[in-house]
Amino acid sequence: MSMLIDWKDVGDEGGKGGKSGKSDFLRLNAGTHVVRLLGPPIAMNKFMVQGQDQRWRSAVCEDAENNPVTKNHGLDPSERYAINVIDRADGSLKILEGGVKVFGEFKKYFTMTGNNPGATDGADFKIVVTGAGRSKKIVTTFDRKNSLTEDEIAYVKGRGGLNKLQDIFKVTPNDELEAKLFGEEVVASVSSSPQTASADLGMEAPTSN
Repeated sequence: MSMLIDWKDVGDEGGKGGKSGKSDFLRLNAGTHVVRLLGPPIAMNKFMVQGQDQRWRSAVCEDAENNPVTKNHGLDPSERYAINVIDRADGSLKILEGGVKVFGEFKKYFTMTGNNPGATDGADFKIVVTGAGRSKKIVTTFDRKNSLTEDEIAYVKGRGGLNKLQDIFKVTPNDELEAKLFGEEVVASVSSSPQTASADLGMEAPTSN
């Protein structure tokens, strides 16, 4: 499922508003990304598979263990998180999705300081991405503490508020999961073995759907 969580509920690495504007996702391509967190994160169990047509498809499931994809195809969903951010590269509101390698650092900041990094008095973080595909590496570090400016607050309000993450990352019902990920033909035969994307973004797979 996708649900709003507290920072203390973000997993540990190594362990298992009104109408908003158009959603824009921050793609973690190679380079340095600086973001300002906004609001609380959501947690989800997400499948991402590559079918025989080489297309990537994704779906958020209600239960990480009790679902037809895990049962019939031997695939496990990834533990994923998403949050609204201001991309310091262009000052725009975007959605950041990632695993514990990214969000675990946000949690560490909250645990060490007791401060909510997505609050009005929050923090910027630096995400450094190197390599691509299976050699892709992501390192997230605290950048600086700050307060949202009046212009930033007005900008978010002017576009209708933060992106509604729980609407964007809607849960796909169990009886629709296989069809969404594999197509009707594969569901009928239950014979496909698509390639899965790694939980730490190690493979080039879309994270915007």
